[in-house]
This record gives sequence, C-alpha cells and structure tokens, in this order.
Amino acid sequence: MQNYDVIVLGAGINGCGIAEKLAQSGKRVLLLDKEGVGQGTSSKSSRLIHGGLRYLETGQIHLVYEALHDRQRLITKYPDLVEPRRFILPIYKSSPRPAWMIRIGLWMYDLLSGSRKVGHSKTEDISEFKSDFPAFIEDGLNSVLSYVDAKTHDRELTRRVADDFQKLGGTVIVHCEIQSIKSNDEHFELYSSTGDFFAPILVNATGPWLNEVNEKFDFPARFQIRKVSGIHLIFDGLIVPELMFMQTKEKRIFFIIPEPENDQTLIGTTEREEDCEMDDLHAQESDIQYLLDQVNAYLKPDHQFQRKDVRDIYIGVRPLVRRKGDVTDVSREYKLDLHTKGNTKLLHIFGGKLTTYLSLAERVADVLKIKN
Repeated sequence: MQNYDVIVLGAGINGCGIAEKLAQSGKRVLLLDKEGVGQGTSSKSSRLIHGGLRYLETGQIHLVYEALHDRQRLITKYPDLVEPRRFILPIYKSSPRPAWMIRIGLWMYDLLSGSRKVGHSKTEDISEFKSDFPAFIEDGLNSVLSYVDAKTHDRELTRRVADDFQKLGGTVIVHCEIQSIKSNDEHFELYSSTGDFFAPILVNATGPWLNEVNEKFDFPARFQIRKVSGIHLIFDGLIVPELMFMQTKEKRIFFIIPEPENDQTLIGTTEREEDCEMDDLHAQESDIQYLLDQVNAYLKPDHQFQRKDVRDIYIGVRPLVRRKGDVTDVSREYKLDLHTKGNTKLLHIFGGKLTTYLSLAERVADVLKIKN
C-alpha cells in the first residue's frame, strides 16, 4: 500500500488545481481519476475565462469579483492558453434588457475589475456592426455594446495544470476505478483497480459525480449537487468574426464563439436539470432545437441553420450547490464541506467554475490548514 499526505479524487480543473496548490506546500499528493485528466466537465465548457457578467443581475457580486481576479491571474500565468477577447452585445427593441441596463452592468463589471481590467466596455458603431456581421438582422437594432473577457481551451488548460502539479513531484493515476474506501482515526484506505493507497486527508473533487461518489462510499455530506446540463453545437466555418453575448426573450443568454484555429463556431449553452447518473447523460433533441431557434431569431433567412448543419454536439454538467431539500438554490458559488474524525480529514468540493479554480484551491489549503 502506497502512502501519501493527501489523495485528491477527480482530475478536472478543480482537482488538478487543488493538487498543484497542496504540492506547492511540499505535501505528497496523489491525484486519481477514473477516466483521464480533463475528460469530464472540464473539457465540455464554453471555453471561456470570464467574470460572469450575468451573475451581477442575481447579486452574486463576490463571485464576479473573485472570477475577475482569477481571470487576470490566468492570463498572466498561461498567456499562451488564456487570451483576452472582445465580446459583442447587440441590443434590439425586442431584447428583454434595454441598452441602459446593460451599460450599468458593464460599468459595474469594469469597476469590479479594477486594476485587473483587460479592456474597457464601450458602445460600438452600429454601421460597423452591420458591415462586420452581415448575417444578422438589422430591423430593430437599437445599440451595440462590447466588453472584454478571455478565451481558453478548457481541456488543454486542465492538462497544463496537471503537468505543473507533476513537475512539483505530484503523482497522477488515471483510468483508476476505486473499489472501496475504508477509514479509521488515522487514515483513509483506498482500494482500486490500479493499486491500494492511504492518506490522512481525502479531497473529493469529483464535480457532477459527487453525489454518486458520496452514495457509493457512504460519505457524510452537508450539501448535494444539482446537476444542470448544458450543450454546445459545433458548426463548420466562422459564422461571426468575434465572440457574441446574446439574449433570449426569456432573459436567458447564450454565446456564439468563433474558433478560427478549427475553422468552426460554437453556440451554447442550455440549462436542464438532470436526474440520471452522469455516465448515462446525453443531449436532448429539444435542447438542440432550442439553440437553433435562438440563434436563428437573430439571423437573416438565407443565413439560418438547420439541424443537418450541426457538425457535432457536446454536453457538460454544471455541479451547482444545493442544500438537501432545497430545490431553489442555484448559486454558482462553491462550498467546501469538511468532515474530521481523529486525525483524518474528508473535504468535499461542491460546485466551482473553470475560471475560479485558483481561488478555490487556495481556500482548500486554508481549510485544510496546509501552508506554503
């Protein structure tokens, strides 16, 4: 049986970030995943590093502030993987939020960015928008606004963090199916398909699989994960020259994301609460049609998409935090749930976003009282 100071379950962005942070403290850390690094939700996002402009509307100011702080840190740490990009927001007469309301939100976004600003929001010239985005309808166009966030490749970013962790002496084992976990007052004993391991600290960073892991191993937990899926449609060609932040009539949002390196465009995302097990998850045709309808509402007839134009589809799950019995809590904030027994510590990571993994990892180190 191999001995470690900390074992982290789940090699998504949060698990990799936590493992790297704890390894920086000189701890012997083992990172386990039943598939591969960044194979789950961390490779099925919108591939954006952003503060979460829409979260201002629901008063999640702290989350936006933290995300903007981490956005700048990631741009500095991984300049080849995290690139500042401009987002375009066309406002129509039919838009549920008028231009003045969006301007206030962008002003707050700039204000919260402080010295971490990667660019200023501003009002764009409508005639230039019509020229640069010829596929979009012009009737009812009232205003065009813009702001700056960042774009990344989520799986490559996750793998880079895992590589940095291994350079610190950390160990990553993938395709590792854990068969049983035992514990006493001194350590956890993990028995798996690739070996047996023990450590006094176990961190459960399995994201949307967390409920299933807790049930399988009968772990105590104060929260649950609400699994909210989101799909992205992939189209060949560059539909738009820049990233776009779009509103639906129901006040939801979606992104149109050009990827010139692939000569493709992503459109997403949706929100559907899932009650199936994660390994049984698949995209629903109604969600595919929903996205097609939403984007077509903005396109001229000869530029609209049909189902046959969809080149590929991927689906990810947001692990949103919910207290047991509370079906209305959909906060994007994460929760750290610590359980101690003797000299052992079990820490569950509920929630978490791609953008904020650095801050989350620092909070984990604080909660576990592991200092550099």
